[in-house]
Amino acid sequence: ETPVIPIILGDDMLVFAFWKRLLEEGVFVNPVRPPAVPAGRALLRTSYMATHTTEQIDRALQIFSDVGRGLGLIS
Repeated sequence: ETPVIPIILGDDMLVFAFWKRLLEEGVFVNPVRPPAVPAGRALLRTSYMATHTTEQIDRALQIFSDVGRGLGLIS
């Protein structure tokens, strides 16, 4: 168990587009790309704390969903 959950998107440019949109919506994550991860495994590094409320987590998940739809990752 870990408070860090990677969201693997694969493509470097997609990771940065997703990261930028999340940041604009108030959700902070870290973009990680090669050489920190293998080529084709670029990801968003998310982390969670016990002090996050259910409402905060629900809001972040909704924003992830909205951004994913906006980028064509979710139908």
